[in-house]
Amino acid sequence: MWIWLGGIGLLIALLLVAVLISYVHVHFTFRKHNHDDYAKITVRLLYGIVRINYEIPSIVFRNMKEGFLVKTEQRMNHSRGEAQSSERVNKRKVKKWAKDVKIMLRATEALKLWIKQTLTRVHMTHLSWSTRIGVGDAAYTAVLIGWVWSIKSIIIGYLSYQIRFEQTPQLQVVPVWEDEMKFQTELDWKLKIRITAVMIAGLTLLTRVLQVEGGWRMWFRLLKEQRRRRKMKKQHSKSQI
Repeated sequence: MWIWLGGIGLLIALLLVAVLISYVHVHFTFRKHNHDDYAKITVRLLYGIVRINYEIPSIVFRNMKEGFLVKTEQRMNHSRGEAQSSERVNKRKVKKWAKDVKIMLRATEALKLWIKQTLTRVHMTHLSWSTRIGVGDAAYTAVLIGWVWSIKSIIIGYLSYQIRFEQTPQLQVVPVWEDEMKFQTELDWKLKIRITAVMIAGLTLLTRVLQVEGGWRMWFRLLKEQRRRRKMKKQHSKSQI
């Protein structure tokens, strides 16, 4: 009997270790061809047993007041159905996000430092970014190509100080020498982080929140408000079906 119990205990310990050393894999894809936009995020964990797909098949710009209308689809590998929703991203929404960020900064001790420390545990396993652009004039197109190269170089240079690159980023900027405006860009990146690192980051965040007087209350109100918004958005989506 003791041998069976020892074997079961050893099996449980090995499974726990396997979970802790496993990675969370995130794959992000974004494509923009003139007015057509598409984005997809795939999250895999527990060696691919759990898979979450989050697609944005449409990003429509209405006007300066209404902003963007973003349609989303979310589904999991073990779920038969999928959740569809739409959200407007406008000036009011951006201000609300900025307000939420300020609350998190006030409610957490050294939140920026926590983010920086967490990002150092992230591994970028693949990054490719290609762009085809033209404005109908050869001289202006040449100048614009230089600007695009500079912007990409600055972004990649900044990221290289924040996270670990396992491969050299693949960047491409192709001029389009045509008489009409043309803009196409495709961004594809993959990153991973160990489950252990995620757990440590979560515990560290909790500790930093508790170090601020009333910090957990501000986080609780913020999370409660986010839950209320998601519930209202789901009800609104169901009413439109």
